[in-house]
Amino acid sequence: MLLSVIGFSLVPVLIANGNGADNPFLFAAVLRVGVTIALSVLFIALFGRILFRKSVLKLIWLNIPTWSMLFAIINQFEYGLLAFSTRYIDISVAAILFETWPILLILMTALLFRGEGRYRKITLGVILLLLVGFLGFAFVAASETGGLGVWNNAASLDTLIGIVILVIAVFVAGLSAFAFRWAADLRESLPPDLINNRDSDSLDIACVLVANCITSFAGAGLSAAVGLASGETISTDAIAIAMLGGVFALALGNISWRAANVVTNNLGINALAYAIPIFSLIWLFLFAEVNIAKVGYLIIGTVAIISTNLLINFEAEVRYGFKALVLALWACGAFVYLRDDFLPLLPFDGWLWPRETYLGALGLSATIFILLLTFRVARLAPRTQDEDNRIFALHRTLELLARRNLIDAAASEHVRSIDSALTPGELQTAYTQAKLCFAQAAAANHPVADQRLIANAETQLNMVVHSRQQGVDFGELFSLIVFGGATVLLALLSRPEVSGWTAFIYEIFSVLFPAVIVFLIVNVWDLHRDRAGLVLAAQPGADGYGVIFRDPRNRRFERGVSTVIGLGITVTYAALLWYKWVA
Repeated sequence: MLLSVIGFSLVPVLIANGNGADNPFLFAAVLRVGVTIALSVLFIALFGRILFRKSVLKLIWLNIPTWSMLFAIINQFEYGLLAFSTRYIDISVAAILFETWPILLILMTALLFRGEGRYRKITLGVILLLLVGFLGFAFVAASETGGLGVWNNAASLDTLIGIVILVIAVFVAGLSAFAFRWAADLRESLPPDLINNRDSDSLDIACVLVANCITSFAGAGLSAAVGLASGETISTDAIAIAMLGGVFALALGNISWRAANVVTNNLGINALAYAIPIFSLIWLFLFAEVNIAKVGYLIIGTVAIISTNLLINFEAEVRYGFKALVLALWACGAFVYLRDDFLPLLPFDGWLWPRETYLGALGLSATIFILLLTFRVARLAPRTQDEDNRIFALHRTLELLARRNLIDAAASEHVRSIDSALTPGELQTAYTQAKLCFAQAAAANHPVADQRLIANAETQLNMVVHSRQQGVDFGELFSLIVFGGATVLLALLSRPEVSGWTAFIYEIFSVLFPAVIVFLIVNVWDLHRDRAGLVLAAQPGADGYGVIFRDPRNRRFERGVSTVIGLGITVTYAALLWYKWVA
């Protein structure tokens, strides 16, 4: 995957040094020719004997005239449009904004692979992350003009035109999802003997390579036609750069990406692809000229784009609390870094707090918040463990009673329904049905000792349901938000009148402290979500149900990358604030 990152990240510097802005579509056409040659050679070497059959070639030919293939071919214009946009905006800005395309790819994937792919639905959390990504997009765009509101001169108009072209390029890049859809359809239509005699991963790669070869070849021809029709000319040096780039950069990126996903089943490895804009900037600063009006804006926007891409990619693994922490770190860092510029413009005055009372006021608000939080968590965490133990014990008790014909076996099913109930209505229905089973058991003429066992089980049932009825206490949560919000606003909207190292330390504190408070508030929701999780689940090949262990998956990679994101954002803002106050 690192080889793939290096390969794809070289494209912007190839465009810069190959004068791609002057001949964008011819340059892109030669790039695609290089990709076609490299991937065709690889395909023939690895899969020629398997798929070069008359029946398979006919099947491929019949599958070409489809909507999926049409959109996959349109996807091949992505680098032509990227190069075209650099006529109007700096190549470094274009490179960063272009890397928002994985966000759109997720939306396309959700549409094309309903229930098949990893991203099965677009949640509210994903939408919020997309909004943060577009905020980052705005910051990167502003780094070119020098401000978030500077769009009133000829240079700014050029920037706007370039960004519009780049937005189209991002949309076109997201259409790469259709190549995977076409490859998946081809894979499903292959002859049964071929599917049964080959390993599934090999066939998946083969079908994706077929799609890439066809689309690269068609894209090269169409890009060349557009370039020639618009009067473009291309030099020998540009042809050589584009051809070598296609063979060794783009083809390397494609091949390495597929190989990485075959070597490991951990989808988290794909998160490394969001390092592409970082590597792109490194190559551009080393081998090309860049011209940025506001480097701070560029860095803030880049961090937002990369972080939101990572969080969306880990949507199934990362807890809400950590997502909130990452987004709060970015938002608080951006606000603190820029507040000396725009807070004096607000309709109130005197936001610089008297030095000797600032920490006292902040500490008082934070202390009340921590007391409320401690009270809530101290009651919630033990209740979760207690409920888990009670539900499991009750289920096992009812199983034993059912085996002795003391109670209907359906009682265990109703307990599982109580365990999985998500709404008060579902909980009440399951509880009512379980009570009917107990009423029938009580009406039967069982020995006194057995009646006691049934009565004890019914008591356990009542205690479990009573505990489950106590959901989120919105009064406590409202109090947490009030005092937490007051502390956050106090830390963000004011600071002592200091400078130099003292100001640097205060501002680092103003970034970290509010972000941690946001994390703690959202973490309460994570605790409630853990409490609502299933305790019982069917075990394959076992008699009855077993226990679900909390967080059973090995998430070391995801947690490692998640930690790196948080540390990366913190270090980035620390560097920006150091240059602001100390350097």
